[in-house]
Amino acid sequence: MVSAPAIEEVYNPTGVIQHLYEQYEGSDDEFPAVVASHFSAILFNTDDRASELPSLDIHHPPEAYTNGTLVRFRAMVQDTALSPELYVAKLNNHQCGGWGLSTSNSSEASGNVGYQDLQELTTLWAVSVPAESPWHAEDASPLVSSFPAHVPLRPYKFPIPDVPHIGIQIKMYDNQSSQFLKATDVVTFVGILSSEPVYTEFSSPSEAPVLHVICHQSTPESLPDIKEPCSVRRELICWISEHVLGGDDLAVEWLLLQLSSKVHTRSAAFLPPSLTLSRFPPPPHPNTLPTLSYALSELLRTYTPVPLSLELLNTKSFTPESREEDLHSGYLQLPAGTTILLTESALREGKVTEKGLMNIRAIQEMMNSQTLDYTFPFSRFTFETDISTIVLVESRKSTFFETSLNIPLQSTVGRNLYRSKEEVAWPSPGKLAVFRSYIKACKAAIGKVSVSEATSKVCSLSTH
Repeated sequence: MVSAPAIEEVYNPTGVIQHLYEQYEGSDDEFPAVVASHFSAILFNTDDRASELPSLDIHHPPEAYTNGTLVRFRAMVQDTALSPELYVAKLNNHQCGGWGLSTSNSSEASGNVGYQDLQELTTLWAVSVPAESPWHAEDASPLVSSFPAHVPLRPYKFPIPDVPHIGIQIKMYDNQSSQFLKATDVVTFVGILSSEPVYTEFSSPSEAPVLHVICHQSTPESLPDIKEPCSVRRELICWISEHVLGGDDLAVEWLLLQLSSKVHTRSAAFLPPSLTLSRFPPPPHPNTLPTLSYALSELLRTYTPVPLSLELLNTKSFTPESREEDLHSGYLQLPAGTTILLTESALREGKVTEKGLMNIRAIQEMMNSQTLDYTFPFSRFTFETDISTIVLVESRKSTFFETSLNIPLQSTVGRNLYRSKEEVAWPSPGKLAVFRSYIKACKAAIGKVSVSEATSKVCSLSTH
């Protein structure tokens, strides 16, 4: 149930905006910041009332709601290069425009519109958070009901092919705050849902869901409080070793190091290591995922396996590319903190095309520098990433990649490394939650550990 102080904002957001507009005496171009500040104070406070709003996700698609519903959409920003739009900021009789109001009051806006009544808004394209593990998605949006499968308008704007997701155009009226958003940012948008024609430069308009954002918040990174972290670490290593990696404690130690790392600093190139687990037994059947993949999906918030094959490398895009003024996504356009598992068991002899070589180069560059190229018709831009990479190979090293670490797996259990999810002896829900929090805490603590001046002096003296 939505908290009482937020009821009016939830059920009559346009009325609240109009009331704020009647009280406001400043310039129209500054009013969107007033709206954002008002709703943020109510919805993104310590009570996190935004989480009580109706959610936009694959279980609650846009067609499940009527136009004008205030919803939240936890999403990844996919495209920030969409053209800005003009909207009528002031309607007749001192009525507020924007946030879909100028569309719903089209009869009032149909008269003569002065140039001074027009304002510019920022448009983005956002998608469901790619590679998000089901358990974390359900935590962010509890599964209440189900609707027919949503068919996204532009599936090519989602990084992982053939995965159910929501894609929606975002309209942001607070242009100053929107300037800080960049591709792959994970953001909770709160806005008024509508359905409008969406235009591109080289295609006819298509009806698409649109979210008129009233406020937003980037996903905060908290530092979980872990009691007895050393004990938790030992338990986690023992569980992964026994049930996932065939008793190889050393390999688990290196794996855990890799899972708990992230970009610390770029100036000194302190980046997360890439890891190869070599001598990994082949699967009993083609395309069978290792048990490790199921374990990672239960431990990490964002994770995706990528079974490499020549067909995948030669035909799919791993980097974003603009085609006809529309940014198509690629496998590697993923939010910071994502872990990918590259498996080479499906690779066979054959020819690697130019596209395949470009994809291999993009993966290697991401491992080495944590950057990803976005290709446009006459230019190429490099964006920063923070993605951890694990490579599984049957031989002593990877066919295509040079990783920071190469750990030969010391296991004799063979087929047990490919047990299905149902065959795994999972920890209790409470213990699994502790394992997840431990890995999250290790990542969040990077760069936040301070050394006292006294300790620094002792360390300095011990080196002389």
